[in-house]
Amino acid sequence: MIIKKKRINSLSCLNHVEEGKNLMMVLRDAARFKEILVKLGFSEDLIEGEKILPSMLNPTLKRNAEPFYIKDKTKPKEQYSQTLWWTRHEWAGRGETREVTDFVVIPRERYARIKFEPYSVELSLKYDEQGQLMVMTDPISYCHDNEKLLINTINIFLTNFEECEVLTENFENVMPTRIIKLNWEVLPSGDYPWERMQDDLQKVSEKSSKTAKKLLIDKCEFINSFQPDFRAYGKSGFRGYVIFGFTHRNIYVLESVYPNNATYVFGKNWEELSKLTKAEILKENLQDVRIIHNINWQQEIRDLLEVA
Repeated sequence: MIIKKKRINSLSCLNHVEEGKNLMMVLRDAARFKEILVKLGFSEDLIEGEKILPSMLNPTLKRNAEPFYIKDKTKPKEQYSQTLWWTRHEWAGRGETREVTDFVVIPRERYARIKFEPYSVELSLKYDEQGQLMVMTDPISYCHDNEKLLINTINIFLTNFEECEVLTENFENVMPTRIIKLNWEVLPSGDYPWERMQDDLQKVSEKSSKTAKKLLIDKCEFINSFQPDFRAYGKSGFRGYVIFGFTHRNIYVLESVYPNNATYVFGKNWEELSKLTKAEILKENLQDVRIIHNINWQQEIRDLLEVA
């Protein structure tokens, strides 16, 4: 069946589907939307087998790529701290002031929030027997537990293409294809000047707040000072993530532009790490070490990366 609208709020259109059936969301003749596909993270060549976590172009895609929260107004408001990179004036004596720029921690109050993990649905490309391009998802089980996942996945197609075809996993003429992951850009090995990397990080974090951008750059500069021999930037829905690899020690450090995220340290080799979905990478029991962003962060990184 083909759904043509801007979005759905329920799965009433799938009431006839058998419980437990595996479904795939598909867009046929997708070359019509080449400009949108490239913005989502696919290459200009639209090669069969490309697979991406789509870029966060709208709230539906953001819920797919990043943890999200809803307010819980049934509970009392909670206190939290917000860190800002702030320029202010302070007294310098004798009636004069001076300009000071520094991190400032501001106490605030908000409703309690319920955290949800990202849906982490990836899109891939396939050409059918007629040579027409299709965009499709992996199979998703049609069941009550996956209701919100299915709604958000269908809305990924509707909010970008206003069209989504729902098929079973065994739909006709689709054969397994070689997967070409486009989620990471690996930088050249060897020396990579910090000045050049700083420019790269400005682009990686261009849509982030001034504070988030400054936090990312400061942390990446500190990690980079230990001379990693491998660096990779996240692309598409992984944009804002940077990996530093110390391959001779099998240590891979994942840093993020997004606030309230910890630094994740993996002992997997790069080939294994790059095959994981974003949800798998961020799932707490997969990393070797998780270093919280607090006043002890630099010392914990130093203890991890300094070689005696």
